[in-house]
Amino acid sequence: MGKGSNASKIARARADAAKRKQAEGKGGGGKAGMVQRRGGLNQEEALARAKAEREAKMAKRAEKEAKRIAEEAKKAKLREKERAKADGKPKGPEKAYPPAEFIRETLEKFYTANAPEKLGNLDKIMEKFAGKWPKLEAGLAKKFPGKAPDLCALYAASRK
Repeated sequence: MGKGSNASKIARARADAAKRKQAEGKGGGGKAGMVQRRGGLNQEEALARAKAEREAKMAKRAEKEAKRIAEEAKKAKLREKERAKADGKPKGPEKAYPPAEFIRETLEKFYTANAPEKLGNLDKIMEKFAGKWPKLEAGLAKKFPGKAPDLCALYAASRK
């Protein structure tokens, strides 16, 4: 770029214009221009305002990040619940269920009192729900609200 090139002429013209604006107080470049652009504030006020704006931006970003992290944790917890549900794991602490003979006797008494027509299916029911006693209890509670037996509580009461 020589002295006579267009690029150097444009650069010199811009520099001259900035000097003229600064001399006139119209906010050319530098700190004087910053004061002018900040609405006539002095330098300290302008710097303080800029600092406050930066801090507000940072606080807003931090708040947004905290919300994002909380949302991710919530989603992870839901995914874990869904996985546990799909695996067939119980939601809370696992109950110790009574022996199959006790469950059979209890169901026989229950069906005799509430649904005698199901007594013929008792063997199939025992086979279907073997080891899945929480599922059996949930099904009975749904089908016979308020009447379904709590197998664990009944077993504990019978052992006292």
